Amino acid sequence: MRTNTTSLFVLAVILALGLAACASEGDVIGATPPANTTVSAEPSTGQAIAGQAPTARDGSPTVIILEPRIQTDFPIPTDPVVLDQLGMAFLPPVLLAQVNQPVHFRNSEDVLHNVRVYNIDTQETAFNISTPIGGVYEHRFDQTGTYRVACDIHSDMGASVIITTTPYTAVAERDGSFILSELRPGSYTAIVHAGTTRTEQLVEIDSSTTTLTLTEGG
Repeated sequence: MRTNTTSLFVLAVILALGLAACASEGDVIGATPPANTTVSAEPSTGQAIAGQAPTARDGSPTVIILEPRIQTDFPIPTDPVVLDQLGMAFLPPVLLAQVNQPVHFRNSEDVLHNVRVYNIDTQETAFNISTPIGGVYEHRFDQTGTYRVACDIHSDMGASVIITTTPYTAVAERDGSFILSELRPGSYTAIVHAGTTRTEQLVEIDSSTTTLTLTEGG
């Protein structure tokens, strides 16, 4: 009789532990992360979105930035982007890059130039260097923001470098059309710079989204 009682007690303990383990696993799987959670973006492929944005009244390029509403750590690109000096101009006139991504400032013509870069909000100079013929200077911006690029030797030359933490950025065509590649489903704040106008609006991207229209009123 004592043996049976002991066996039943052991069996009850095993069943209780098993139920507790199942409940614990269910709590973890079904848990909702707090709003300030930072997630890491997995290197899986998203989807291409064709968009339309307002155009600038002064004819300057329109820039689109989609920032995830949940803070996300994106991998830093290792491939450099290039701002060239060619034909007495900076090309392209607007360059997009991520924080700490290599940015190459190149002189592709047979004229001496320099490159002076400063933050348009703080007016703080990021660097000021000469670019000899055929020369390349690499810089990695460690702060987000819009930076003005100038050549002190040729005052008509100018460009902008926009640094973000998100890879979901684009410079629109003259008619306001743009493409965002590998965009993952989720909630985003869409920021549109059209000349001196800056607007924000919330957008939702799901697996069936193929187009995105951004309005001037936000």
